[in-house]
Parts: sequence; C-alpha cells; structure tokens
Amino acid sequence: MTSSPSSRFVSALSRAQWRRGIRAGIAVASIMVTFHLLGKPTGWAALGVLLVLNVDNGGPYRSRLGNVLTVLIGGSLALLLGKAPGTSLALGIVITALFCFAVTLARVISQPLASCSVSILICYIVSSGSGLRTTTASIGYFIVGSIWAAAFSLVFWPVDPFGPARNAVADVYSRITAFAAELPSTTDLPAATVHIRQIRLLIETAQSTLASTPARMTARTVRARNLAALVQAADLLFARTLRIAELNEPESPTQAETARTRVRALSAWLVASLTPVEPALRQRPDDEAAAFSSEGSLSVDMLRSAPTFETSAQSDEIDAQFAAVERDCVLSLEVIYESLRAIWTGAEPRSTRAAALRSSFIAPVAEPSSPQIWLDALRANLTTDSVMFRHALRLGSVAAIDVLLLRLIHITHSYWLPMTSVIVLQPYTGETWRRSWDRVGGTLAGAAAAAVLAAAIPSDTGIIAAISIGTVFSLAVYAVDYAWYSFFLTPTIVLLTLPALRDWHFAAVRMGMTGLGALTALLAMLLLWPQRESVQLPRLLARAAAADAAYLRAMLKFWECPAGDIQARTLAERKVLAPARRACGLASNDAEDSLDRALLEHSIPLRSTAAQDRFNHDALTFTTYIRRLTQSITTLAVIATDYEQFAPTVTGLASRLDTVSTTLAKPTPDNPPLPEVPLTSRPNSTLADQQLTRIERQVAVLEHAATDITSS
Repeated sequence: MTSSPSSRFVSALSRAQWRRGIRAGIAVASIMVTFHLLGKPTGWAALGVLLVLNVDNGGPYRSRLGNVLTVLIGGSLALLLGKAPGTSLALGIVITALFCFAVTLARVISQPLASCSVSILICYIVSSGSGLRTTTASIGYFIVGSIWAAAFSLVFWPVDPFGPARNAVADVYSRITAFAAELPSTTDLPAATVHIRQIRLLIETAQSTLASTPARMTARTVRARNLAALVQAADLLFARTLRIAELNEPESPTQAETARTRVRALSAWLVASLTPVEPALRQRPDDEAAAFSSEGSLSVDMLRSAPTFETSAQSDEIDAQFAAVERDCVLSLEVIYESLRAIWTGAEPRSTRAAALRSSFIAPVAEPSSPQIWLDALRANLTTDSVMFRHALRLGSVAAIDVLLLRLIHITHSYWLPMTSVIVLQPYTGETWRRSWDRVGGTLAGAAAAAVLAAAIPSDTGIIAAISIGTVFSLAVYAVDYAWYSFFLTPTIVLLTLPALRDWHFAAVRMGMTGLGALTALLAMLLLWPQRESVQLPRLLARAAAADAAYLRAMLKFWECPAGDIQARTLAERKVLAPARRACGLASNDAEDSLDRALLEHSIPLRSTAAQDRFNHDALTFTTYIRRLTQSITTLAVIATDYEQFAPTVTGLASRLDTVSTTLAKPTPDNPPLPEVPLTSRPNSTLADQQLTRIERQVAVLEHAATDITSS
C-alpha cells in the first residue's frame, strides 16, 4: 500500500540527516551573503556549494577529498564545455550526446566518478542552456563555492552518514564481548541460547542498517566495505566462541579440568582483545586507530598475550582442538583490527594474512590510481551486454533529444528539461519509474510553493534566507526520501535562479519542463534497451543457490583435513572455504540488489498485480534464507567434529541446491514442484547436530520458494 504524503513526510523528517542539512544551509547562506555584499552574482558559488556537499558521503578524508576534487575539476570543465556549441544546433546535439555518454560510462572507472557523474552533467546542462550566464568569471565563482563547501566538508563541519551503521556493528561486538566473558560458565547449547538469539538478531540488524545507509553508493566506499567485513568477521568469531563453549564440557571426564582451564584462558584473552573494538567503532580514536595497525600496541598485545596450545597439540587431542579454535580467533581479530584501521584512515592493507581472509568477505578493490585498471574496466564495459554501456547510450540519446526540444520551445531557463532527464534516468526500469514519479510529484508541489515565495518575498535578503532554509531541508532529506528532496529543492533552485524579484511565473516553467523531462526519460527507459529486473532476477537467485551448493562441497573438502593438523586446516580454510564463502557473499549481494530494483517495478504492468505480489514475496523469502544458509554453513564448518556422520546429509543438501539452481535458471510455469524431503532424524543434540538440522530446514524453505517463483 502506498503511504500518504503526510505519513511519508513524517517518516522523512524522523530519518532526516539534520547535521548534513544545517551544515549545507550555513555554507550556502555564508557564501551568498559574502558575494551579495561584494556585488557579485551569487548563483554560481551557491551551485558549487550544493553540488560538493551533495556528494560528501562521510568516511575517510581521502575518499571525501576525491569526491570534492572530482566535482570541482569535472564541474569546471563541464561549465566550460557547455558554452562550446554556441548557437549551432548540430554541434550542440553532438557534443551533448558524446559528453553525457562519456561521463556516464566513466562511472565504471572509479568510485568518485560513480558518485559525481550526475553532478558533472548538471554543470554541463546548466551551462549549455542556462539563465545563469556562463563566463570565465562564473567558472571562478563556481570554484570558489566548491572550495568553500570543501572547507565545511573536511575542516569546519565533517559529518558521517555511516554513524548508525557503525553503532549497529558496535552493538554486535559489545554482545560478543559479553558472551566471551561468560564462556567459563557456558557448557552447552541451552546455556548459550539467549546469547545466540541476541547476537544473531544484532548481526542481522547491523547488516540491514549498513544496507540502508543512504550514503552507500553503487561503487561502495572504503568505510562501507570494511563495516561489511566487520559484520562478517563478527559472525565467524561468534561461531568460534560457540565452539569454545562446546569444548568446555568434553566427553572424557578426565579432560574436564584441562578444558575448563583452557576456556578460562581463551575467555580472558578474547575479552581483553575485543574490549577496545566497541568504543573505537562508536567514536574516532584519538590516535586515528593507529593502535589497531599491524605494528600498533593493541595488535602487538593481542598476539603476545594469546594463549598457545601448539606445544601440546601434537600429543593431546583436546589441546589440538583448542589450538585450532585459537588460530581462527587470531585471524578473525586481525581482520577486525585491520578493518577498524581502514574505517578511520581509508587505507586497506593487502599484504597480511588477515587481509587475505578479509578478501573472502568483500570484493577486492583495485588501486584507483592504476591506469591499467581504468583501461580494463572500460574494456569490460565497451559492449552492448554491459548494463552501464547501454545506460550511457540511452542517457546520451535522451540528452541529445532534449537539446533539440529546447530549441523548439524557446523558453528561458528550459535547461530543467534535460536536467530532469539526466537525474531521473537510471540504469534500470524500476529505478527510473520511481524517480520519475517522485521527481514530478515533488517538483509540482515545490513549484507551487516557489511561486508563492517568489511573489511574497520583496528583497534579496529574504531570497537568501529562503534559499538557505530550503537547502537545509533539501540536504537533510536528500538520502532519505527523493520526493521530498525534490519538493524542497525546487523552491531553492527556483529562487536561486530567479531572473527578477517577484517573478512568480518562473516557477510554472519549472513545472512544465520537469514533467516533459521525466516523460522523455520514461519513454527512453521503456524503448531503448529496457533493463527489467524481474526478468533476470531468477537467474541471479539460481547463481546464489549454486554458490551455496559449492560452499557445502567445499566444507566437505575442508573436513577431510585432520582436526589435529593445524597447518593443513589453516591452508584449507584459505584455499577452499574462503573462496567459496566469498562467492556466496557476492552472489547473495547481486541477488539482493536485483531484488531491490525488481521491487521498484511493481507499478509497471509486466504481469498482474497478484502475480507480481506473489513473485516479490517469494523472491524476498529466497534472498533472506539464502543469506542465512551461508551463515549456517560457516558455523557448521567450524563446530562440526563428527564429519563422517554428516557427510552423506551434506552431499544430499548440495544436490538439492543444484536442483533449485537448475529450476530457477530456466523458470517455466510447467516446471513440476520440487519434492519435499523430510528432516533427518538425529538422536544426538549437539550444537553441530542442531546446526545441520537448521540447514536442512533452510534448504526446504528455498525449495518451496523456488517452486513458487517458477510457477508465478
């Protein structure tokens, strides 16, 4: 059910990033007042402030500076190029099409270009069709405004949109630390049930909070990647703590005291090693997290104080198991420390063994300074099979058509037509559909408000005040609700570019051009290489199921290494389990991103509403359980000891997932339903037994969802 505008407004205000909005309002107001007092035009400087603060997504200063410089340099060049066609219509169409194509395709090169490409295109469009006269001085004013915004962003008032995600991850580590402190008194699964439930819930909350962080761009930032690595490392470390709890009650009574002594030592070490993590996540450490570096004091203390059971592991079975758990905990802690360091510095070390493990959690990121990486990325996308290549062609074509329409309608400030098309046109149909409606609805309401304000405000001082207030609300809700962002941005820009005081008719031009621009974008999305997610989503779900099947088989191979052979198991963890786990994570991410886009297509009549609802529900169930299945396999791989007993069941589960993958890869209404397989009866009630039963239930849910997806 679509929410009402009032409830949507209340929701937007409750989630608004007020610090970001107030900062932008003060930056815009101060630069406009300064230029007004100097007798200089205020529009270009204010535009520079808005665009720079729009792309400031928090995080390490290096990545933020990259965004700022990209807007400053790219925007200045775009402003200069926007005047190149002069009065030649043919030249204007050619330059516009080529420039828009090139800037859009350049998103694949680096994160700053992915974040700033639309801002660069806005500069070009405003320059080429604008009422803001573009001169050399204008470009200078734009640069001054950009530098002023950079000062606010990096020096005066830095903000961090990832704060909620950092706090959610900190909650996970706080609970894991508390559980580690209670390990000496935890001897079985029932005793750990409360912790298991709470930690699992906190991990899921952290994942969803990170996924919904508005500043997270398509090209993920260093901070987002390492927060994701911290969540995954917490999941693995939690599995190790469960294993320690299980070892606290050995089968042989003669080993009981030895086991309890080992557990007390591991518990004290884990608590000491984890205690600094939570505060370092909640607030930037005074030393910029240097203590967490590989040579830092915390890392050195963690390694130096680790209890070691290697000496007796060769002859004592219980010490061999403790040694294996300890080595895994050390590696997880190294990942945690390095990820924390990367969050606050933006530097990701790649030479340590922990960095190798972290690569199983997140996609490897090439050094953006490498020209070879740029060329490889461009070559990979210079094909009509590439979504971004098709999007670049589509956007270049639409921009060229808009230039032609501009000449036909002869309206001053008609640059809002191509600007709307560029902003709302997205690589996927669903995103374009949603943005178009949000943009049109927000702009129509905002233009009406702008007309009232333009007619009522009699002075430049009042105009500057109104623009500043509009900027506050625009940037506060920018990443929260696009419709309300459009509503607040419209009077802000209308008043910023007002030809004369009390020229309220100007707002009507904005309304008409926005509607025409959105219509052009929608037609282009539907006619030029449409990319509909609901058509390709089953294929991505199939790939995720196949990845988990491969993960199960990798676990069987990992189990072939004797538990006492620490070196062999460590090597198998890196060479066998880690790549399979990483493949599962990447496949799940792709499926979830595709589902998000498919949900936006709900209003597009691809199928009946009831069928679309069923499809969305089943796909959402599948993506949820495939992620849980990966987590369950990760836990079982660590805690299982009776490998031979579990192997037949695991082999069967892998085959069932292969069938699920095959069914989803070629969905047809005639596909027979997948058979229901009863759960295996297990007389034992160990943690590993219950974990394997959980995996069987999750596979059964996936089979049922796959059957419904292929028949909907």
